[in-house]
This record gives sequence, structure tokens and C-alpha cells, in this order.
Amino acid sequence: MKRDTKLLHVDASDLPFPALTVPVHRGSTIVFDTVNEFLDRHRAFYDGYAYGLYGHPALRALEKAIATLEGAEKALITPSGMAAITLVNLTALQAGDGVLIPTSAYGPARQAADALLAPLGIDVTFYPPDADVSTLISYRTRLVWVEAPGSFGMEMQDVPAIVAAAHARGAEVAADATWASPLGFQALSHGVDYAVQALSKYVSGHSDVLMGSVAVADQSRFRRLKDRMKALGYGVSPDDCYLTLRGLGTLSVRMDRQSATALELARWLDGRDGVTRVLHPALVNDPGHPIWLRDFAGAGSVFSVLLDPRYSNNLAAFLEQLSIFRIGASWGGLHSLVAPADMRAMRSSSNWADTGPLVRISIGLEAAEDLRDDLELGLERYMRQFENAAQ
Repeated sequence: MKRDTKLLHVDASDLPFPALTVPVHRGSTIVFDTVNEFLDRHRAFYDGYAYGLYGHPALRALEKAIATLEGAEKALITPSGMAAITLVNLTALQAGDGVLIPTSAYGPARQAADALLAPLGIDVTFYPPDADVSTLISYRTRLVWVEAPGSFGMEMQDVPAIVAAAHARGAEVAADATWASPLGFQALSHGVDYAVQALSKYVSGHSDVLMGSVAVADQSRFRRLKDRMKALGYGVSPDDCYLTLRGLGTLSVRMDRQSATALELARWLDGRDGVTRVLHPALVNDPGHPIWLRDFAGAGSVFSVLLDPRYSNNLAAFLEQLSIFRIGASWGGLHSLVAPADMRAMRSSSNWADTGPLVRISIGLEAAEDLRDDLELGLERYMRQFENAAQ
């Protein structure tokens, strides 16, 4: 059975209600028929039902579906993508250990490393995404993070090479692989130990859920993560699991449409007046294209553009008057978004020192022609206002 079919036929065979959808069970307390069943309830902690915080039917169904999507042995569901990142860090690391995080990683993950991990006595090292990781791994390094492509800057990383270098020195590798979804990049098949997704984005797909996941290839890592998850008090609601399962069923068709539109618009923007560079690894002229072509089966619907710095004072005129695109920090939903970023503040590298404004573009399900017209008028305003101001 193909993966798309499996995702539409979620295993809910343990439920006495043979519907096409998994029903929502809102309940914190599990009741037991006997004293012995109650006293033995913790045996059901990992896969069964012991208490509402640790598992309910919609959660178990979603765990199975995400494991199928990731090609994993097991998957855990967390309250957000950031919660998934934190879960991995606090499971894999302890005081005295070291972690390597790319400077191109998700901003809140880098901030949390400084605010949470460093005070716990964990050595945090931020590394350029194109660095030779083998030269950075020390005897303290226990975890290496990768993110391909990077948030906003779309920098690609050679994940198999980083995995080989880390494993050779006894370190584990975690990947934030949300950009292409597991349909486009299965991190575990490239040797990654922890595959993290922000299910808030493509998988739920409707901008109405906060949720994350961690997928692993073995039971021992799953149990360590689950134990830490219990200590952190993580839980997800049945309603949110239901919404995410609903989105999962259309993930493939949405990704096909959104990624195709994104690549079409990226090609159209490449070389246009007002745009100095388009950052999208599926473009043949992108520096990360050879890695993308080798390792990925598809692309995401998110890319960035660098704008002509001569017009930088008119960024607001460009973005605030768009009629279809809205300004927002997330991506992967039905609606198209734009998000400006100051790369000189976000990156320590000199590569961004002389660039103009960067705008990240997330493509939704609107018609490509309408999105193109909206961007074209925006770019005209961006340059025309500069010309008027110069007169």
C-alpha cells in the first residue's frame, strides 16, 4: 500500500466505532474495572491508555500516521514544533554535554539554546550551515542539529555528511525537517536520529493548530523521549489531534499544488527589477541546488527574495499594500504570507552585510496568476515610490 493511501486509512481498529474519521474523546481520567488494572495502569503508558495526558484514541491514531509519514518506528506528538525541539534537547543532553546548532536554524530554537540550555550547563555552539562539522565536534558534543534549508536564508546543509561526522564521534543528529515535509525529505532515511516536524504548518495545513512531532527509528529512543515528555507535562488535546489528522489526509495534494506554485513564482521573480536574488534550493542557480537534487524528493512552498537595497526605505509600501498576501510569521497553510527579515541582525556571517531587505514568501492555495499580479504591483510600488522620493 502506498504512503498516500496509508495516510487516508488511519488505523483505529481498537475503537468500537467504525467511522471513516477518528472520534474525539475529551477526557482526562481513564477508569478501570479492577484494582489490579488500576495498579498496573502505568504499563499502558507508552502505547495504551493510562491517563488522558499521556494518550487518547486520536493521539494514538496521529502517532501511527506520523510514524508512517516519516518512515519511523515510533512518533511522539508535542504541543508545538518548538516543544518538539525542546523535548529532543532535554532528552539527549545533560549538564556538561555540548550541542551544535546551525546559525541558519529556526530563530526561537537558537534563542532557547541560550536561554534554557546554557544555564543548565550545556555547551552551546552555533556553526555556519556550510561548516565542516567534523572539525567542530568535541568530546563534549552529544547532539548536532541540522535544518535544510535554513529558516529565512534557505541555506542548504549536507545532512548525510553531517550525520557521518557526528556518528563517527558518538554524537546524535536531530533535524528540523519541516520545510519539505516528510513527503519531500525523510530525515530518518538519511541517518538522522531525531526527525522533528512543526505539524502546525503543512501537516495540519489550515493555520488553526499548534502541534509538533518527533519521529525515531527505534523503541529505546522513543521510550526515553516519552519519559522526558511525561516529566515536562507535555500533552495535546484530542480536538487538535483530530484537526491534524484531517489535514494529514490532504497533505499530498496540497503540497503538490503549493510547491509547484512556489517554484513557478520563484522562477518568475528571478531577475525581475527590484529583486537581486531569489533563495530557493530547487532553482538550478541556487548554491544549494545540487544537495537538494541529490537528497530531496520534493520542495516546500516557502522561499525568500532579496530586494534591491536602493529601495529599502520603501519595504512597507511594498508589503503593507499587498491585497492577497498577508504579513505573518508562519507558513504552510492555505493562505499566502510574507515575512520581512533583517538578515544582518539574524546572522553573524558577513555574507549578509551588504544585502537589501529579505522577504520570506509562503505560498498558499490561491491561484498562481493572482499571487503573481499581487507581487508585481507590490514591486512596482517598491520602486516607484523610490523614484518619486528622488524627484
